[in-house]
Amino acid sequence: MRWNDLYIDASGVRLGRSEDVWQAVAEGRYDADECKVDDLVSVSVVDDLSQADLAVEAARRALSRSTAAHDDFMLVAHVTSFGFQGLDHWAPAAYIQSRTVGGRAPAMNLQQASNGGIGTLDLVAAYVAAGGPSSAALITTSDKYQLPMYDRYRSDKRAPRGDGATAVVLKRGSGVAKLLSTAVICDTTHEGAYRGTSPWAAAAGEHGWPVSLRRRFKEYLSSSGVEVADTARAGAAGQQRVMEQAMGEAGIGIEDVARFVYPHAGRAVIDWDEVKKIAGIDVEQTNWEFGRRLGHLGAGDQFAGLNHLLETGAVKPGDKVVLSSVGHGYTFGCAVVEIVADPEWQQASN
Repeated sequence: MRWNDLYIDASGVRLGRSEDVWQAVAEGRYDADECKVDDLVSVSVVDDLSQADLAVEAARRALSRSTAAHDDFMLVAHVTSFGFQGLDHWAPAAYIQSRTVGGRAPAMNLQQASNGGIGTLDLVAAYVAAGGPSSAALITTSDKYQLPMYDRYRSDKRAPRGDGATAVVLKRGSGVAKLLSTAVICDTTHEGAYRGTSPWAAAAGEHGWPVSLRRRFKEYLSSSGVEVADTARAGAAGQQRVMEQAMGEAGIGIEDVARFVYPHAGRAVIDWDEVKKIAGIDVEQTNWEFGRRLGHLGAGDQFAGLNHLLETGAVKPGDKVVLSSVGHGYTFGCAVVEIVADPEWQQASN
């Protein structure tokens, strides 16, 4: 979808302390061979706040940088990847709204695994575009990957998880980055890869904690006759397809893009030599050095990466930035933005 008059007005991130991945290896929490192959430096670990309170802090930071008035907000959307937000059976979006913009706008909770940030941006853009000339929306993401429910180093493979929250303000009229296009697609060929073959549970945790996505993936491979390479090819093809779609709708090509924000994953997932060979993208154009110090933030990688580019002045007016995401299902998302102004909060964040 190509957009007109939609802007990311501000962004904010709330992270935790940096945990050295080799310290986790030394303590027996992370396999040494996997650590070497993944090639991460550290992951973000939050000890002091709930998932929802993390989102509140990220939102307050974004709102302190935004030009939108609280009365302009017509939607608050809160996105999770892992799902648990400090309590079972509650509405964190309303909690976040009550502690940030307030008002009577609808507050919605969404979950789309690691494609949640871009998938929600795509939906919210349509909502804001249909509103008045000063319409705005707040999007937050937040996840913590902690025992006993989730093991950040062992529940899944090739993407050690980091804790953190992100927020963006999307509005009409003006901002620091113009939203040129979004695209979201789905390929259900390997939908079962993260579902496995275990019977449905009557309650969360019935199959035991921590959740094991590795076991589910092995179950899928053994029951379907699919090879690991088949799922990898499908993932790479879907990601490339949605990026090409979004860039095509924005009217740009690879050569027009200054920076690419990819999901935070180890080198076992993203082979940068292959990315260069297939797509012509140099690793220096990506967020690799930033992401390998945080771990996979679930739905928040893309907003965190854009926030980092803006805060550090790594992009300038006129630069195009492509935000790419992949989620279970498989679902794929991409957004293209053009930097239109240096944020006033850039220097204060350096």
